[in-house]
Amino acid sequence: MPSVKQNLWSWKELSNELPSTLSKQQLLNELSQIVFEYMDTNFRIHLSANLPPLRSVEKGTYLKINELILRSDHIFIDKTKYLLSIVDDDVDEFEFKTFPDITKNGDVCMENYNIGDEEDEESGYTAAMKIRQLSKCGSTLKLTIVSENRERWIYTSSKTTKIHEGMKMLVGVIFGNRTVSWKVESMIISTANLRWIVSGVKPLARNIRLEGYNYVNLDGLRSICHPTSFPLKTLDLEIDYRILDHEILVNAEHLLIHTGVQRFNISFMYQLNKVTHLKVQIFCILPTFFAYFMDLWLEDGKPVGTSWSFRVEDSQPSEYIDVLRGNAQSAFAIPQQRQSFRSIKLSMGPSSILFVSYDDDSGFYQREAWTVKMEVLQR
Repeated sequence: MPSVKQNLWSWKELSNELPSTLSKQQLLNELSQIVFEYMDTNFRIHLSANLPPLRSVEKGTYLKINELILRSDHIFIDKTKYLLSIVDDDVDEFEFKTFPDITKNGDVCMENYNIGDEEDEESGYTAAMKIRQLSKCGSTLKLTIVSENRERWIYTSSKTTKIHEGMKMLVGVIFGNRTVSWKVESMIISTANLRWIVSGVKPLARNIRLEGYNYVNLDGLRSICHPTSFPLKTLDLEIDYRILDHEILVNAEHLLIHTGVQRFNISFMYQLNKVTHLKVQIFCILPTFFAYFMDLWLEDGKPVGTSWSFRVEDSQPSEYIDVLRGNAQSAFAIPQQRQSFRSIKLSMGPSSILFVSYDDDSGFYQREAWTVKMEVLQR
């Protein structure tokens, strides 16, 4: 086996034989890109923020993030938390509260109301905030980074005094000015005004969850994600009837709906039944509305392959069982070889059947969550 020195020497000889058109700087950049691409995501971000000579190389290298969570005062990148806070309170120099609905260039208003843009984003988080290790001096804004294994780093800034300004800079230095495509496997957004990048390539993100919105602005997603993100693979959101016909929702491959019981009424049920998705998961639904859904499907029909599930937590499906028992006596019921109140088959016409079932834990202990499923099958 050749020694390390022999290997290094061989590499040196090889590099001398490279085409003259490939400069040493180009070679160094290419090697750096390879290292960056396979490096831990958060360590890579740390190097880019603290070593300016490497920043342009890192920004020009493909980046993949498994999970990105964006909130008003913190973000998670693959289980590493970046939290912004202030020493006393989020107040200006006159002790007035600062409002989170202030937006800057590049920000995206995710609540469905109009907000005006203000000043442009400052260029670069590291340069603008002049991050430094926490000391005993009286700083205003604090950035706390907590890794998956609970390691902690703390930085402070005396120049930036508002959380929304710090978030704008943090997002800018991590995600802004990228020159090649980058991908987010799962993106969760939970803030009325998302502090977002002004320049650079936007991420490919096809699995998106929107949390805590009364009237979400789905159009905002086009300002956040790269155009090739659409149609989405999965869209997970709280929903109201006003967006059921929105293009982004209609074209998503898999729809997950969260809705409070108070929103369920006959009008809403009719609107929801117009959703044409084959794969839908609905969280929190009353047995009476579930029974009504069954009637709508039997009356209006659904294409073969349609599969909707209704998920309920912290309860056994006793009332759903009663619904199934009631339908077992209906004219639509198809006789089964073995009587079962966990499932039932109902005729939807000459070519399809409605198969309704629920899952539990065979009575050994109470499930924390259970699911009722309605599927349209080929007869």
